[in-house]
Amino acid sequence: MDTGLKDKVVLITGGAGGIGRACALAFSQEGARVVVADLNLPAAEAVAREVGVHGEALALKVDVTSADSVRAMFDGATGRFGQVDVLVNGAGIFHRTPIDELSVEAWEQLMSINLRGTFLCSQAALKVMKPRRSGNIINIASMGGQVGGLVAGADYSASKAGVLCFTKSLAKNAGPSGINVNAVNPGVIDTEMTRPWGQEILDQRLAETPLRRLGTAEEVAWVIVFLASRQASFVHGAHIDINGGIYMD
Repeated sequence: MDTGLKDKVVLITGGAGGIGRACALAFSQEGARVVVADLNLPAAEAVAREVGVHGEALALKVDVTSADSVRAMFDGATGRFGQVDVLVNGAGIFHRTPIDELSVEAWEQLMSINLRGTFLCSQAALKVMKPRRSGNIINIASMGGQVGGLVAGADYSASKAGVLCFTKSLAKNAGPSGINVNAVNPGVIDTEMTRPWGQEILDQRLAETPLRRLGTAEEVAWVIVFLASRQASFVHGAHIDINGGIYMD
């Protein structure tokens, strides 16, 4: 199947993480040129080297909470490849702190990365994409933003609910300029985020999941690739659940 992604430029924030890395590798297999952006530059460079087996890749350091850093990231991407066709907003952090123990500082830090970062990166992408009347923005939200969190803290769940609503607003703004905007809601995925939960919690989540297993980062990545492909060109403002059936809306 020709996804139409050959030679497209895909910028992935949080590209050194589990889902981000899987996205980078999946897009590169479709012939895309990949920008792996992360606060952890050595880790981003390691992923870019993996991607380099399939095609062109660039690693960039970015602090998504900083407008200047986000602008520099887009300048670096367009300076190397001339454009950005797809933005995957994957940068984020996760907290499990109970709400009555959650500090204001921890709340602000998570919101700044998960929600402010998605806003800043999307805003910068619009400046690149709108003049070309073409582009694709995919936000990585979470099932926690739909149900209030099964394990996640209130701050994480609230931030991802914000990402979901922001996705709808962004889709309404960007659609007339030919830019597709969608979000995915991963459930319990086998990544660095879920492994520290402990076996008891994971077993409980598995018992609640009709497919009786965890999802993989690759399964999330390929849905994101689909949303960026020509086959999904009329999918807009959508939230795609990837959760094994644990939550059905």
